[in-house]
Amino acid sequence: MATEHLHAAPRPPLHRDPREVPAPLLRNNPQLDMTLTNERPIFSAVNPSGLRGEFTMTFEISADPAFPRETTTVYEGIKPLDRFNTCKQIEPGHELADGTYYWRARLVAEDGEHSAWVMTRFHVNVAGSRTFAGFLRAPVAAISVSGGEDAESIIEWSDLGLLSTWNSEPPAEGEEFSWVVFDMGRPTPVTRFWMLSTPSTVPASGWLKDFHFQSSNDGKEWTDIPGTSVEGNNTYTNTIDFKPVDARYYRLCIRDQHGLQALLNMVIPYVRGEAPVPEVPDGDYVLLVGNQMNGFTYTQLGKFVEECRYPVVTVPHHQMSLGVLQGLRNAPLAVIFSGNNADWQYVPMFEYYGEFEVYRENADIPMLGICAGNEFYAMAYGMSFAYWMGWFDDSIFHLDQGQTPDKVEIVPAHADDPIFEGISSPFRAVEIHSWAIHPFFLQDPRHQEFVLIAAGSYVQCIKSTRRLAYSCQFHPAVVDDYNESGDYLRNFLALARQHRES
Repeated sequence: MATEHLHAAPRPPLHRDPREVPAPLLRNNPQLDMTLTNERPIFSAVNPSGLRGEFTMTFEISADPAFPRETTTVYEGIKPLDRFNTCKQIEPGHELADGTYYWRARLVAEDGEHSAWVMTRFHVNVAGSRTFAGFLRAPVAAISVSGGEDAESIIEWSDLGLLSTWNSEPPAEGEEFSWVVFDMGRPTPVTRFWMLSTPSTVPASGWLKDFHFQSSNDGKEWTDIPGTSVEGNNTYTNTIDFKPVDARYYRLCIRDQHGLQALLNMVIPYVRGEAPVPEVPDGDYVLLVGNQMNGFTYTQLGKFVEECRYPVVTVPHHQMSLGVLQGLRNAPLAVIFSGNNADWQYVPMFEYYGEFEVYRENADIPMLGICAGNEFYAMAYGMSFAYWMGWFDDSIFHLDQGQTPDKVEIVPAHADDPIFEGISSPFRAVEIHSWAIHPFFLQDPRHQEFVLIAAGSYVQCIKSTRRLAYSCQFHPAVVDDYNESGDYLRNFLALARQHRES
């Protein structure tokens, strides 16, 4: 059982170099500059490999990177959750107000010796994350750069775009800075830029250091945009907010960067607005929420639903909200939330706030979350309620290498749930993920609406006890001889049909 107090305990003397005790890795939740949306988040550190014997960890959280004793929350004696992670949820009474915080951790070996501290920074935003954020992506008509390679990568707003980069060149003689020009095609009242540069958990070569934005209506005369200048930047992702500027051209001016070249993976401009309500057919149809970065979903999911004789309407996650769902002229038979290939620390999570509101508030229309859509049932109540498991489960694709994937076990108390009709326990399913719902989510008394109905070595399926809402970590829509979970999706659609008829 972890102990906690608000004043740091005296530090035991070191009898050897702390580097001899391996330190944990803060590559889980929260990673550098992630924004958490719960006042009692879960902190998950990755256990180091090669450590012999038992160990615990100490976590410290403070709004001050110096971790002064009088304002630092300390949790000691934290035992590992499993062989991959050690986790601790903020206790009642230690809730975090919205703002910026620092988290550090160290490992304590069974002989009392401890590792060096490792530290990261994170943000809390509860008040601003409960409804649709009010930002819409503004399409870019054309892009040009001062030099370098792969400029189109900057406006490749997809999962692949998170990995591809534009590499700048040093400014030409007489130029004060490297630059990127976004031609919007027409005057556009941009008010936010979200930027991703070389994802990393440590300061990396290519991160922008000093930069600002300019605007122009002719692409020749440029005006600095107030509030967009950043100096001494030390992170890989930036959200730049400013008063709307109604211009056709916007220019990113890179005055300096870490290393020889600036590296940009993605830049997305935003305007203020409400998510548009899509046109939908008469009669029954299924609304698919596409959680890929490009706003779409796995092709097989839509095809699978259509083969069950239901038309499909796909809505991008960044245009989904409770208002959109309630504004449809004909309500869908069901809403299905798709998977996602990206790691959450590398995407603009504010784009999902409207979708999270649907998870929390919709009680009328049946819902099913798949893979990332499963994790969102927990993340809707707090970003850290989903976590990186410490390994990537794609074992179905390595059967020829002798791997034996975990099977999914139905919880006996839920064996008669109609969602499992025709499915034996245990059953085989297709897994393609490295994140999952944190087990602490289902232990939190504030979320007793959700119950575990199937599991393997991690949470596989949950359901709501107050509405027709299910989820699964696996992919029932994948058509493969190995996959025995297809009936899970068929049964959900049948339940949705019964719900409408009743």
